[in-house]
Amino acid sequence: VTSLLYETKYFSRPALHLLLDGWELSAVISLQSGTPFTVTTGTDINLDGNANDRPNLTANPRLDPARSRDQTSAAWFSTAAFIRGAAGTDGNAGRNILDGPGIRNADMGLFRKFRVRELMTLQARGEFTNALNLVSLGGSAAVMSSPIFGQIRSAKDIRQVQLGHRLTF
Repeated sequence: VTSLLYETKYFSRPALHLLLDGWELSAVISLQSGTPFTVTTGTDINLDGNANDRPNLTANPRLDPARSRDQTSAAWFSTAAFIRGAAGTDGNAGRNILDGPGIRNADMGLFRKFRVRELMTLQARGEFTNALNLVSLGGSAAVMSSPIFGQIRSAKDIRQVQLGHRLTF
């Protein structure tokens, strides 16, 4: 996570000074790797009374992350790499062997104060969450008994804009 703050105050020509000086631009940029998760069967294979048993891993479950968004959403990982074990046995798939999608986000703000009177200022404000409108996919279904096993059916919030004024006196 990185935060930035920049204020314009370098224009010497009167027209540019009046229009462009005094603006403040702020940004918070977040880049985050995906959260590890565990694939489970969704049934009680090892007969211990819990339905969170791990399956057997038969191949590399990781798929190329540079695929199209449609392909990535349809299969975040290779579901064929997991099979249910025999009744009464534990699966060999490890805990947290896969990572979910990461997050890329940039929140920004644009502000400028205007002096109205001696002790009164009006601030013009623009606040933008996910300003670049980058798509950050949600988590994938990691339970084998789910009809959407391996698929991603959600995403983080889209761009949101809030404009306003603030009067301080």
